[in-house]
Amino acid sequence: MVKILDANDELSVQVHPDDQFARKVEDEPYGKTECWYVLHAEPDAELVLGHHAKSQNGLERLMDNREWDTLLRRIKVKTGDFVYVPNGTIHAIGKGIVILETQQSSDITYRVYDYDRMDAASNKRELHLEQAKQVTTIPHQDAQLDQLEQNVGDLKVKKLVENEYFSVYHWQLNGMVSQKMEKDFMQVSVIEGNARIMVGEKSFAIEKGNHFVLPYEINEYMLSGDAE
Repeated sequence: MVKILDANDELSVQVHPDDQFARKVEDEPYGKTECWYVLHAEPDAELVLGHHAKSQNGLERLMDNREWDTLLRRIKVKTGDFVYVPNGTIHAIGKGIVILETQQSSDITYRVYDYDRMDAASNKRELHLEQAKQVTTIPHQDAQLDQLEQNVGDLKVKKLVENEYFSVYHWQLNGMVSQKMEKDFMQVSVIEGNARIMVGEKSFAIEKGNHFVLPYEINEYMLSGDAE
């Protein structure tokens, strides 16, 4: 699944299970690993990524005592940052951040904290602390990503992440390039600029805000323009 999320307020703090837990406990085929490319971030914008607990007992104590400021790890982000969120990672998008999210096709979400907000009937949103305690990775460690860069003609390609679920690349096009399909299919989001894509004898204009899929049957395509 690919989404654009525009956070006008602090989003709830969540954690997702891995595939094994999803199948065993939720009777669902997939857990949820995801990643975020920051399309826009206000000055000093922050998100939650991980926690400060060093042990299972420490995590449970901080959750049970609602010591969120002590538990939650916050980091500042800026436009153009990339954040990898493997299953088991406590996380939340902060106010003033727009992200392009790539994720496993799963909606299993365990809510850890929602800032004690209430609905119109003065009810707080349900939390799922017992499940969160079981699936959270302890201690938190930022993933070490092998982000290789290469130039292919007039296209600068940076591999942001590659795992068993999805691969995400950042492209910077300044000119023209011919490419062969190396994956089963590709979903492409244009985040800046204008360009054209040529497939066989067909040509399509693309611009910021466009999203399209190159399906399995396409063997080769050409890009021209200035776009990201």
